[in-house]
Amino acid sequence: MQKVIRRSILAEKQAHRRLAKRKATRKFEIAKGHREQNAFALKDATQGIKQRRIERREDWELGPLAPRRDVGDKQNSYGTVGTQRMRGPVLKTEERREILKQVGGRYLNLVKGDRVVLLDGRDKGKIGKILSTDKIRAECTVEGLNMMDVEVPEWMIQAEDTDKRPIRTIPQPISLSKVRLVFPLTDPDTGFTRDVIVKKLINGPMWFDRHTGKQKWSRIIPGLGIKVPWPKVEPKEHRDHAVDTLRMDVETRTFVPTLLRPPMPSSVIDELRNKYSVFRTRHDPEYIAEKTKEDEAKEAKKKLSEEMRTPLKEINRKLRKMRKQKGKGELTMEMLEKLGQIIANKRELSLGAAGMPKVGKAPETVAV
Repeated sequence: MQKVIRRSILAEKQAHRRLAKRKATRKFEIAKGHREQNAFALKDATQGIKQRRIERREDWELGPLAPRRDVGDKQNSYGTVGTQRMRGPVLKTEERREILKQVGGRYLNLVKGDRVVLLDGRDKGKIGKILSTDKIRAECTVEGLNMMDVEVPEWMIQAEDTDKRPIRTIPQPISLSKVRLVFPLTDPDTGFTRDVIVKKLINGPMWFDRHTGKQKWSRIIPGLGIKVPWPKVEPKEHRDHAVDTLRMDVETRTFVPTLLRPPMPSSVIDELRNKYSVFRTRHDPEYIAEKTKEDEAKEAKKKLSEEMRTPLKEINRKLRKMRKQKGKGELTMEMLEKLGQIIANKRELSLGAAGMPKVGKAPETVAV
């Protein structure tokens, strides 16, 4: 049984390592895709600038003889940009944090439906409603403002699309640092209400909404302490289809848990995971009993091997009994003298082999 538990633990650790490796690979692929998109967009913009400079030079040199550039293949697409230029580049973490600092940072305080004013561009000073936001690029799309003509290639127009136009005018995303929230405030003295540009928003207390499962917070105008309400979100329209399950079928109680059996039948785990999978952490009682029985058999066999009397063990046992019967030996004077002679003889032999003088003789001196 211990082997089964060890195998399950090792399998779980292996699964965690593979998951971490897949996450790291996925993160690297996403970063690589962002770098390639930024490089392609920069290359496209650089080529466009170079081509416009060449065309301007030709127009200045040729004058009335300069060729028309809004004919031929570019008759309908002259003055447009590619779809890759619609969005801005993916910003680095430091740049993104600096831009998002004024609008709540990680918890963005500008959402779809807010009224904002543009601070830069050809539509500077105009007010519009936010259609979408992009945290990665720190930009938002404002309805009807900062419009641009985009050339849509044929391969991007699908058969089910109702709009088949190759040239479309759409709002270009603008950086969040170039927009400010517009909120109607009432003057407490005069009672007059007018739109006010909110320079900065801060996050209020946060709480967890158990109905939606999301974290919520309030946005506050610093200094005034006024809470800015979130824009109203229209509920999604749900349409019934023939294949939908009826609510009366869903709410019918077909299973009543009791204290005599678990709420989930034990056979369900075999449907969710292979019965013999190494990742399985729960097993059938029969399987556990079989493995426990095997462990007990191994322990009994090991104990039996220790208790079994082999010929070698029998000889050692007899020798131990004989030594025990003899008791402890005593050394006599004759034995001690004999041992002293043996030690002295061995010492003389070892000194002679090493080239050392014998005991009792002084070393010879050599005059120099």
